[in-house]
Amino acid sequence: MGKNRKSNNKENVHHRSKYVDHSQSFLKWVNGLELEKTFFGKFAFQMEEKYSLKKLSSLFLFCFVLAFLIIYDFEVPHRMVLGQQAIRDMRSPMSFEIVDQVATHKKQQEEEEAQPPVFDFDPRPNQELVNKFLLNSREFRLDLEEMKWPRSRSKRRELISQLVEEKRDPFEKAINRSVSEEHFKWLLEKRFSIEVENVIVDALDMYASRQMVEGVESYLRPGQSQLIMRSIAREDGRERLIQRDQITDLDNKSDFSFSGIYGFKDFPSRDRRVIGQFVRSLLSPSLTLNKQETEARIKAARESVLPVVIAVKKNQLIIREGQAVQPIHLSLLNEIQKQKAGRKQSLIALSVSLLFFLLILVFFSYLKRFSLNRVRVQVKEISIMAVVTLTIVGLTKLFFVIMEAAFLSKFGKQIPQEFFMYLAPVAAATMMVGLLLVSGEVVWIFSVFITLALSFMVDAKFSFLIVTILGSITAARSVHNCHSRNDIYKAGVRVGLVNAITIFLISLFSYFGTPELIDKVIWLVPAGFFSGILSSMIVMTLIPLLESLFNVVTDVKLLELSNLNHPLLKDMVVKAPGTYHHSLMVGAMCEAAGEKIGANPLLAKVMAYYHDIGKMEHANYFIENQRPGHNPHDFVTPYMSKTILIAHVKDGAELGLEHKLGKPIIDGILQHHGTSLISYFYNKALKNQKADNKDVKEEDFRYPGPKPQFKEAALVMLADSVEAAARSLDEPTQVRLQNIVDNIIHRKFTDGQLEECNLTLKDLNTIRQTFHRIILGIYHQRIDYPKGPDSDEPTTFPKTSSGSRGPVRA
Repeated sequence: MGKNRKSNNKENVHHRSKYVDHSQSFLKWVNGLELEKTFFGKFAFQMEEKYSLKKLSSLFLFCFVLAFLIIYDFEVPHRMVLGQQAIRDMRSPMSFEIVDQVATHKKQQEEEEAQPPVFDFDPRPNQELVNKFLLNSREFRLDLEEMKWPRSRSKRRELISQLVEEKRDPFEKAINRSVSEEHFKWLLEKRFSIEVENVIVDALDMYASRQMVEGVESYLRPGQSQLIMRSIAREDGRERLIQRDQITDLDNKSDFSFSGIYGFKDFPSRDRRVIGQFVRSLLSPSLTLNKQETEARIKAARESVLPVVIAVKKNQLIIREGQAVQPIHLSLLNEIQKQKAGRKQSLIALSVSLLFFLLILVFFSYLKRFSLNRVRVQVKEISIMAVVTLTIVGLTKLFFVIMEAAFLSKFGKQIPQEFFMYLAPVAAATMMVGLLLVSGEVVWIFSVFITLALSFMVDAKFSFLIVTILGSITAARSVHNCHSRNDIYKAGVRVGLVNAITIFLISLFSYFGTPELIDKVIWLVPAGFFSGILSSMIVMTLIPLLESLFNVVTDVKLLELSNLNHPLLKDMVVKAPGTYHHSLMVGAMCEAAGEKIGANPLLAKVMAYYHDIGKMEHANYFIENQRPGHNPHDFVTPYMSKTILIAHVKDGAELGLEHKLGKPIIDGILQHHGTSLISYFYNKALKNQKADNKDVKEEDFRYPGPKPQFKEAALVMLADSVEAAARSLDEPTQVRLQNIVDNIIHRKFTDGQLEECNLTLKDLNTIRQTFHRIILGIYHQRIDYPKGPDSDEPTTFPKTSSGSRGPVRA
């Protein structure tokens, strides 16, 4: 067997050697660096010692997480396809402006089309043509008059053809116009007669100063009937707007009429047609398109168009369910995504977190320096407020998302946008902190902080800020000293009423005299009321989790502990019935006194119920549990007796930790004797001092403490001593009971047991009077009933006429 064990041990060592504790190796490596001896290490240590950098870093991390949670937008995913129907209503999560590119482009096109073309007007070439034609026509006529014209038609044709070859080019150069062979032949046939000359000159003169262009329709857009004419013949370059009917189109015969020219109608129809064609061929366009100027003006007109801006408000409907998706809808949705991406949420969150960080530091500084009791906030309390803040902000964010997806998108027209904002259970945060924390100053400061934090979630709306801060303060006050679970629901009703009244007054102020007032009141006032109800429901759900997480005793937890069916109390009534009854009496005294001095009566009562649970381990060593004539202390030394008595404090604390009674109850167990002297066994040890040859020290017979640190623990100490002393009286008369109360309170006070709690002399006097009343009611003097003859039983009452026994009236 021995060999087998050795071999097994070797195997275990062998197997363990295969594994290396890397964490220990890493710690050794870090310690080997001796960073604390470097300049940076020393500087970091000094900064930590002076400014508590670790705490500040943790606080800033919390602020950043909170800010990011507030800034970050949670959305229900969606995908829109052009032309398809929207599966749900879409609303904008923010206010923004966007340029409508389609509408802007359309307006630019309209401006371009409305911009008339620019033409340069120069009538001088046509005016000069009149004089040139007149001079050359006369010269040709004189030349032709000197010639002999053959009588034969054929020879005359030959002569005309010869003259065309000889004279047409010089004539064209002279008048600076091209002349067709047909027209020049016709002029030669007419021998440039005076009649022909007059009609042509009058026609040219009539149209020489007109605005003429070739193919005017090609320059005008459909529906356009105007153009800009700039006179380049004038030095000032004057321009004016002319209509289409003021323009002569060289390509349009209908724009020319020669019937008003003297002598024109005397010509045969063929000659009139030739005259018209010849005149139109000589005339040149007096209007020429200035392409550069036209393009410049079109560009200026396009640039002068202001962008069509669409202003979108937060929660404004973008597209309705079932509506076909249009380009403008996609543009708006894309712009929302761009706005979100461009907001640089990390930078915004950093800025907001710095603001929160500064706000918290200011609040803590105020509490430390200017609060009445110089409140110091513990790390545990900060952790509680941080967890509650993140939880409620997260729940509120989730609430908004769910409400938007489930209701706002479908009933957006019927329900005002502020309805869900006021319906959010924001007062739950202050309710929970009010239940979990003791300091009223801290709770009030927290109310302000959580209100400011939540207001960032709704773009810092002033109305929401006012409603939330009033509701939060009401919540903090309403949960103070809860005596039952119904008190939390009552607190929710109070918060709801305050919210409803505040919203009504704000709506009356903001919408008085407008048709929106009735609609706002109908929707928003009930929303504020039910916000309080929802807050109380959330508190009832979450408060047990927070109690377990932080091991905090709230009034709700105290109500559970005050139930006499608690396992510890049920064990006590079996194992230590005397102690059980003693604890109930002490609880009644503490509760009555706590109400009078402004302490927490529920905490004092529950603390009294459990203050002696440690006696269950050695119940028969405590007088209230002993049978008459049997005292175990008679068989042990005073030192052993005091050890057993002192041990009940430690045993009680261990039982409290095991059953998770909470820190205040365990503190009460540890403090309810303070450092009091166990005088009976101390005096007994003094009597035995000579026989034992041992020095008796007073501190050996004192409880280890600590002394009571708060009012409720002091009440338990006083009530415990008073009730125990009163129980020991054989004849509890009124005077003796009152003297016991007065003496015990005076002795505890002079012994310094009450110097570390905040009880005043006025409080002690109130406690004394309350204990007088309670102790006299419990231990009043009883009447001895007369005994029957030869019987130990009391005399029975004779039967009445009805057959029952009752007192006989004299």
